[in-house]
Amino acid sequence: MSDSSSSRDRRHSGLRALGGSLGTVTKRAFARRGLTGADIARQWPAIVGAELAAHCRPRQLRFPKPGEAVDGRLTLRVESGWSLQVQHLEPMILERINGFFGYRAVARLVLQQGPLPPLRSSPAAARRKAPEGPPRPLDRELSAKLSTVADPELRAALEALGRSLRQKRDGTGKKP
Repeated sequence: MSDSSSSRDRRHSGLRALGGSLGTVTKRAFARRGLTGADIARQWPAIVGAELAAHCRPRQLRFPKPGEAVDGRLTLRVESGWSLQVQHLEPMILERINGFFGYRAVARLVLQQGPLPPLRSSPAAARRKAPEGPPRPLDRELSAKLSTVADPELRAALEALGRSLRQKRDGTGKKP
């Protein structure tokens, strides 16, 4: 076996989980924002708690010496009216952040007051949402065609597909 084919085998060793590559993919984007510890942005609600995370977000993480990730300064965007509360909670927030990193990564917080970007919910959370009422009845033509399908699971899947296509055609993003 030649050297080029063995290196090709190592590079394309099969399918990999997307989550395993996310750090590599997002590293450059987070570095531009100063978030070298990108996990702090992704894990913010787990670090500080959901209630506090709803009112502040990490914006930038800077360290005093290049190449040393110690005694950093974390800039937080804080929702209007919450700056004082976050300021009082600073010791607890720093303790939780440094506990997350496992060392004294952040020494102080800098607060910027302003509107927060909306939190993006995960696709799994969107799927778990309760349906918004009963679905609209199918049109007669589609109902007639589906009545000939004997398998109930297949009929339900085709009905869901028909509803989805109708919503896209009608331009409605939600069920009425």
